[in-house]
Amino acid sequence: MTRRPPFRRRNLGGFLFPAVLVVATAALPGLLRADDVFQALDQEVSGIFDKAKPSIVQVQSGDGGVTLSGSGFFIDGKGTVLTSATIIGDNTTARVSVNGGEFQSARIVGNDARSGLAELQVADSASPALPLGESTDMKTGYTVIAVGFPLGADASPAVGLITGFDIRYINQFFATTHIHAAVPISPGQVGGPLLNRNGEVVGLVVPSPDDGRSSYALPVEAINKILADFSQYGRARHGWVGVDVVEVPDENHDGRCVKVVRTVPGTPASRSGILPGDIVMRIDSREVYRPADVMDASFFSHVGGDMTVVVRRNETLYNYTFAVIERPTLPGALPAAAPKTTQQGSPSGAYALASR
Repeated sequence: MTRRPPFRRRNLGGFLFPAVLVVATAALPGLLRADDVFQALDQEVSGIFDKAKPSIVQVQSGDGGVTLSGSGFFIDGKGTVLTSATIIGDNTTARVSVNGGEFQSARIVGNDARSGLAELQVADSASPALPLGESTDMKTGYTVIAVGFPLGADASPAVGLITGFDIRYINQFFATTHIHAAVPISPGQVGGPLLNRNGEVVGLVVPSPDDGRSSYALPVEAINKILADFSQYGRARHGWVGVDVVEVPDENHDGRCVKVVRTVPGTPASRSGILPGDIVMRIDSREVYRPADVMDASFFSHVGGDMTVVVRRNETLYNYTFAVIERPTLPGALPAAAPKTTQQGSPSGAYALASR
């Protein structure tokens, strides 16, 4: 059975639809009318959108050739704008339109194709910022609102439910687990925020691998990790130790199904004592049940720090601690997603421990 990583939960006291039902029931005891429910929902979504709209911007980039465009949003009162790395691409210049005004130059602070996040800086902006929430509080069935500029039209909201938390779509892998929502998007909405019922950012909308039939969002915790790298190093630094793993049947019926198939020569893992055939049980404090857990642990690891991996070998547990090094650049990586095979010669379907 596929499991989502054991994120922390918190009771939010209901969500949009339950809240609306409570309002409608209180107004009409013993009788629940559909038009009252939808009216209350309309008012709540409209209120969230109206409050968020001044913080949403249009983003363009291009050096005289093809112009890339999408959405973005302010996260502070100092002119910091977040958007999708696919909107920036390999360009060295970017422009931002605030409140429908003229496009103004924006400095590219950081641009990370692997996570799909880009940070821009706009001078002298007094636009309100969107607060950052927590995606770990979200779960399947919660309502979310994406705000952006569909096909260059005015900013508008798109409402839907979270349908899961995915690390891949078919054979495309994200760098870390993403929020998947039943919110159709157009290319112009890429880079905009995904909001919860409080109007807080829980994710950044990335290009959808299913042609916009639904949306995927980089979680806010991943955003914070990459922003910290931008601030400290001027670029994202992705950890790597050099172990390939593969999903196997759960022979012990304990949910563990991640097996080491190779350690890359010359990497910290190759000198640690981990062997092919070991079952990965835990990485630092994260329990491992599926390859996505390995990739998430890798994403949030810090280059130069230590990583402790617990493996099972012949029913005995072994602990190995080794340094995390910076992930080598792999040619042909997809924006905001990674190819299925991470190392030349890796087995089909393999993932790389601490490489994503």
